[in-house]
Amino acid sequence: MLLHYIRTVCVVIGCFALAAVVVLPASQIVLRELGAPFIGMEELARYFMIVVTFVGIPLVNHEGGHIRMDEIHRFIPIPASAVLRVIIAIVSGTAFGIVVVAIYSSVRITMGSSTPTLGIPFWLFNAPALLGLSLGAVEFFLQAWRIARGRNDSAAPRLV
Repeated sequence: MLLHYIRTVCVVIGCFALAAVVVLPASQIVLRELGAPFIGMEELARYFMIVVTFVGIPLVNHEGGHIRMDEIHRFIPIPASAVLRVIIAIVSGTAFGIVVVAIYSSVRITMGSSTPTLGIPFWLFNAPALLGLSLGAVEFFLQAWRIARGRNDSAAPRLV
């Protein structure tokens, strides 16, 4: 239930950030033509691109939309495919966890630093990555659990 609300919040944040990625550069072009460009607009657009990218990760993982080699799963027996998918989900979740620890270490080192143009704190730039990759790791581990219990909605397609 809690994850459902978190996913909904991620969708709302992602939609807002995607709108910002479209509106900010477009408005910068218009403002430039009017002779009044907004300094730092590119930096702000880059931030929202980071938000869109990382906030979308847990949603993609939940839906099973990440890149995978379905051809391999189609040609091996179903039980072996399930075991392989559990291993892949666990390894992927662990990899995301390692990246989260690395980003957290980077945030601790750069605490107090900010971007040159707008002065956005670096921790705020890294927050979407910490959030998205952490939730992505949770989604991978939940996916492994669902596959192991035989309740995975995003099972690999089979050859008929």
